[in-house]
Amino acid sequence: MTRKTYLTCVFLCIAVLSALQGNAQKKVLDHTVYDSWKSISNISITNDGIYTATVVKEQEGDDYLLISNLKTKQELKIPRAYTYTISPDQKHIIAQIKAPYAVTRQAKIKKTADEKMPKDSLALISLDKLVVSKIPNVKSFKIGKDFSDYIAYTIDDTLKSKDKKEPKALTLVLRNLYTSKEDTIKNTTEYIFSRNGKGFATILKPSAKDTVNKPGVLFVDLNNLSKDTVSINKIIYKNLALSESGKKLAYLATSDSLKKEIKDYNLFYFDPALDSAKMIADKNTAGIPEKWTVSDNYTPLFSKNEKRLLLGIAPIVLPKDTTIPDFEKAKLDIWHWQEPLIQPQQLVQLEKKQKQTFLSYIDLESNTFYQLATEEIPDVSISDENNGQYAIGTSDLKYQLKTQWDYRANQENDIWLFDLNNHTKKQIKSGLQARLMFSPLGNFLAWYDINTLQYYAYSIPDGKEVCLTDKLNVNFWDEKNDIPTAPSPYGYAAWTENDAALLVYDMYDIWKLDPTGIKAPENITKGLGREKKVTLRYIKTDPESRFIKPNEKLLLSAFDNTTKENGFYELAKNNIKPLTIAKYSYSTPVKAKNKEVFAYTKSNFNTSPDLYFTSNLWKTESKLSDINPQMKDYNWGTAELMSWTTFDGKPTQGIVYKPEDFDPNKKYPVMIYFYEKHSEELYQYFPPAPSRSIINIPFYCSRGYIVFTPDIQYTTGHPGESAYNSIVSGAEELAKNTWVDKANMAIQGQSWGGYQTAYLITRTNMFKAAGAGAPVSNMFSAYGGIRWGSGMSRQFQYEQTQSRIGATMWEAPELYKENSPIFFADKVQTPLLIMHNDNDDAVPWYQGIEYFMALRRLGKPVWMLQYNNEAHNLKERKNSKDLSIRLQQFFDHYLKGDPMPVWMKTGVPATEKGRTYGFELE
Repeated sequence: MTRKTYLTCVFLCIAVLSALQGNAQKKVLDHTVYDSWKSISNISITNDGIYTATVVKEQEGDDYLLISNLKTKQELKIPRAYTYTISPDQKHIIAQIKAPYAVTRQAKIKKTADEKMPKDSLALISLDKLVVSKIPNVKSFKIGKDFSDYIAYTIDDTLKSKDKKEPKALTLVLRNLYTSKEDTIKNTTEYIFSRNGKGFATILKPSAKDTVNKPGVLFVDLNNLSKDTVSINKIIYKNLALSESGKKLAYLATSDSLKKEIKDYNLFYFDPALDSAKMIADKNTAGIPEKWTVSDNYTPLFSKNEKRLLLGIAPIVLPKDTTIPDFEKAKLDIWHWQEPLIQPQQLVQLEKKQKQTFLSYIDLESNTFYQLATEEIPDVSISDENNGQYAIGTSDLKYQLKTQWDYRANQENDIWLFDLNNHTKKQIKSGLQARLMFSPLGNFLAWYDINTLQYYAYSIPDGKEVCLTDKLNVNFWDEKNDIPTAPSPYGYAAWTENDAALLVYDMYDIWKLDPTGIKAPENITKGLGREKKVTLRYIKTDPESRFIKPNEKLLLSAFDNTTKENGFYELAKNNIKPLTIAKYSYSTPVKAKNKEVFAYTKSNFNTSPDLYFTSNLWKTESKLSDINPQMKDYNWGTAELMSWTTFDGKPTQGIVYKPEDFDPNKKYPVMIYFYEKHSEELYQYFPPAPSRSIINIPFYCSRGYIVFTPDIQYTTGHPGESAYNSIVSGAEELAKNTWVDKANMAIQGQSWGGYQTAYLITRTNMFKAAGAGAPVSNMFSAYGGIRWGSGMSRQFQYEQTQSRIGATMWEAPELYKENSPIFFADKVQTPLLIMHNDNDDAVPWYQGIEYFMALRRLGKPVWMLQYNNEAHNLKERKNSKDLSIRLQQFFDHYLKGDPMPVWMKTGVPATEKGRTYGFELE
């Protein structure tokens, strides 16, 4: 029986069963419901607070754009729109529309060539009347950010490009949004508006057959629509940049042939005072090191005041040696014990390293070049939107080797201060383990020091350093830290205007710190957070703001650590008050620029996220969408908090999810899912969706399971035993309820949760079945493994972070053995389903193989799902759907007594791979 035939039979049986049970009974979630379950993304609101817009996304299908008039309640849906922008004058929405999903799917089935695939279109929506006009075959669109009467879009009207490395030339249309007048520009490859929308530039690339027109750059002044072809003498142009005023233009160009491997780019500059663009930087420019040149891997950038033009330079790369054919060249990686980064990490970072550039700038008033970043100081940032007198340089080169075992070394840097007025630099810190916070105007550096657990500030003009928090009896670091390394800070909120203060967090409240150290720190939330055990955090309601202004009203998110409820507070004029706290989760509110109108999503476990708005700070709110009305037809569930004491005497919590039709007189099988902590998710919504690695909670609730997600309290050196103490004690506590079927409980986890699953079944036979995704089974071999996604050694994990051993393998081999399930595989009596994929980028997949082979050798029931070319968590939706079915079949067999499917009973031999999936029951 094929997979498709089997699924058809399953779904038919479910439908018949539902009909027999009567219309009044709600349906059970099954694997057919996933694709159309919707979610909300990309929320916007107009400056006047009258219109909201959001993209409603299907998991697999056709999205749509929902536009709502908050005054008239009128709404407009734009089918298949997936990205959009509101015009600067707030009178239009421009949206890009995909071809219908079904049409694109059929084209893929027919293996249609890329250039003949269904094309996007563009929708121009007039907000005052909600009128829509559409333009077909649109590839992309852009508009000025702050102001623009014009929109530019490209028409996808070209055939397949012969050279995939070079961008295709497209027809560009410059359209006036108000007159609908259009100006067509042929053969463009790149285009850009200035921020203020008054300048426009595009690169022209005529076809090779065009003997009249030449490649070049066209500059358009949108104030009067005057056009100026500023260059036609080069072969390749790229990386356009316009100043904010739209009056200054920069780009890169070269006369080198398209076929030349290493091209020599020059930086060009143009403004209306010039007849044509002039070259202002190349490899021969004074100040550029010998054998270095302008890099095309950095797009030029004008400073805010337009007095500087930033560029990237880099060493000239030597061309490949073509004297020896590739088939005669040895291919190997040479690992050296003193290299800062091991070879896998170097290979992961290879493209980034090859494209690395070093920040420099040209003073446009003196036409002088200055190099800032060097190979010794690779990272440099200039203060005050690149206008400032000062720049900060950082280098972690001395400390990269330590990152193999020292997690904190990732934050260790030497720090340099550049004075751009007198063009000097000096080193101001060595080996600082901190994340730097550069004040907006560039007068201060601030940081939290991992070693002293305090905040510091450095006054850049006078070089004075002060500790800002040492006189406070308050912890600014994670009080719940349970890994064997220094705790991280709770973080910082923002700077205030004129670099006057820095706002930072403790566990609950917000503090204002004077970077000069003169004024005493001030708890601006008045200790209310700590008093009520509510965590308060600043919400940046203006995405363009660089700092908090005096007397500015602050919107704060609020999380009640006791009830797990969420909401918002307001801090205004030195007064703090709650706005709302409720049994819901909220998205970050989006504020209208000129009104106190907020749009956001609101949800909890049994309430689908929908779009809401409030115009009176949550005294009332209005619902704007109903994206999943079908949810009311399905048996869902409820969520409640449970507290207990672990076997080693620690208080802990977890969440118990019950079916919506829960009957306390029945007994229910139990699924237990865990990772580290989950109790803060009490009011989180989980849509029914194919599993990337873990069970879907509402799916199992709907199908008659109790689902339990316990918090785990850890002890350094004993992570496995900590999991046992927390999870099994929680399962025992849960089983005291008469409605729990203690004989039919199962556990499932992924990654760290997969490890804990693998460990638990060596310590207890309490569970009827277990699922472990990407489990570490042997801490000795895993300690010496590689995280292939980053290329990093795994050693730091065991010594300092999640694996929580707190010592090296040779310092405490007994701990590595104690916490390695493979050494106790003979104790296992629980059937185990492993998923470990052959392209896992986090846990080496031989860890799953080691455990599988040990259990197989011992005659224990074990299965391993290995999804081909898949990562740590599944990425391909088709594989996620497959895993969801297998997880259900596995647990339903052991906990509900359902028949065993063929893939579990006899397996699927390699000869049948791709022909049958083994879902059928025998």
